[in-house]
Amino acid sequence: MRSPDTPTKVWWRRRGSPALLVPLVIFLAQAVWLFDFSIDDASISYRYAEHLADGDGLRWNPDGPAVEGYSNFLWVLILAGGSRLGFDTDNFASALGVLLGLANLLLFYVLCHRLWSGRPYWWFPVLLVAATPVWVMWLTSGLEIALFGLFLLLILLGLTGSSRQKIVFLSVGLAGLSLTRPEGVALAAVGLVCVWIADRKLTPVRKAVLYGIPAVVLGVVTIGLVVFRLAYFGYPLANTVYAKFSLSLPSAGEVGKWLVFGLPFFAAWLWAGYYRAAVPHRAALAAAIALVAAQMILVLPVVPAMYFMHRYQIAFLPLLILTVPFLLAEVSRRRRVFAVILAAGLLVWTMQGWPKVIKRYEAEKYAMKRQRCVAENLLSLPAPVTVALIDAGRIPYWSDLPSFDIWGLCDAEIAHHGFSYESTLGRNPDVYVMSLNIIDGQVYPRLGMDIMVSGNPTFKEKYRLWKICVGTPPTIEWYYDYGIFINTDWADRHNLVIQKREVQLLRPEKKQITP
Repeated sequence: MRSPDTPTKVWWRRRGSPALLVPLVIFLAQAVWLFDFSIDDASISYRYAEHLADGDGLRWNPDGPAVEGYSNFLWVLILAGGSRLGFDTDNFASALGVLLGLANLLLFYVLCHRLWSGRPYWWFPVLLVAATPVWVMWLTSGLEIALFGLFLLLILLGLTGSSRQKIVFLSVGLAGLSLTRPEGVALAAVGLVCVWIADRKLTPVRKAVLYGIPAVVLGVVTIGLVVFRLAYFGYPLANTVYAKFSLSLPSAGEVGKWLVFGLPFFAAWLWAGYYRAAVPHRAALAAAIALVAAQMILVLPVVPAMYFMHRYQIAFLPLLILTVPFLLAEVSRRRRVFAVILAAGLLVWTMQGWPKVIKRYEAEKYAMKRQRCVAENLLSLPAPVTVALIDAGRIPYWSDLPSFDIWGLCDAEIAHHGFSYESTLGRNPDVYVMSLNIIDGQVYPRLGMDIMVSGNPTFKEKYRLWKICVGTPPTIEWYYDYGIFINTDWADRHNLVIQKREVQLLRPEKKQITP
């Protein structure tokens, strides 16, 4: 005999099912199309994960010094587990990103229902997130962004749940932030302080229990990670922190782009703040906006080349749009048609990134083509080589040759003491892979450090161009080719014939290299 429908079943069938299933379908459709998208940086984590799985430890070069050249400790451990089980690391990372994306949507759906239950449009933020192409792109990129977003949502879910959920979810979320990214511990601390101040319903003793236990967990995990880094690598922070950050706040422009993108959503926060008496779960909302603001401040010193298309902010998108239902509900009170128009406008606004996503997707396909060309040529040499290069991602990962990147992400000496000719050419690498533009038959170094190296007398004397890998048409942004320069001493020892004429490397003018 069929059991009678409960109110929960009726609600799910009428409203809950489409409110979740439609965003899931939209997300999956985009994820399938973007599944083979990745960026060069992701291959750094892949290389570390596979070396760890093979028993070589957390090392960039198995026979080299231990250097923490990744920014996602927990993600590398997870990828190493997948590699150990026999999965292809690249596909495993993308598939895991999609699965974690689905988990993000599910948790965000539950969070929105808890915050705005009984209000119209409570489900709308889930649709906005799922329809944002930049969010989907980064979740399938092979990086840790989906994992980081999951921990952010766990924290907010804990703040809207029972006492047990507060303790468990906060403990897992805060510890996860600290383990996943270097700035995670600072974000976790900001969240805890903000919640303590905002949660006025609890007595100080009750607060000390509910928030004290997660704080202790965060402290133990963070101290343990710092001790591990000091013992294993010799410094307390990930090497990438030293390599990526600058006190000149170079990413102010990128943060400004995020602010522009977030204008309608920050307006929703101001609206909710004006009607703060009618907003439930004030502690959770206070934590959400504090985390968004803290992340914007923390990424200001990041080198802009590492931060494009909201890379470091996009995991916070669900937190940024969290108050949209409150705004739509208030507008709907005055006239429903205005709320519908506003909702449609917000949906279009979040989808504005499609042209840039398509362009980036096409550019990365060409980038992979030329980087595969470099890796295949390196492996075709008569003996293994040591490689110096600025793009320390797919080329070292695919070739699995000893290498050091002159940017310093995976090189402690350069990261801690700065780039110099001695730190690069002083090591006498067998091969130097240089970014190039070829304009009117002339060879131009493309990127800043390559331009500096190309003018060094030692480089001109000891290195000759062997091969050029062309894989990007000049109509694609981020256009440059690769030149493989061989150390003449190494070439003589291995009887490798390279062209005898010296290639003139010219310092490019900005107008000459702009696509």
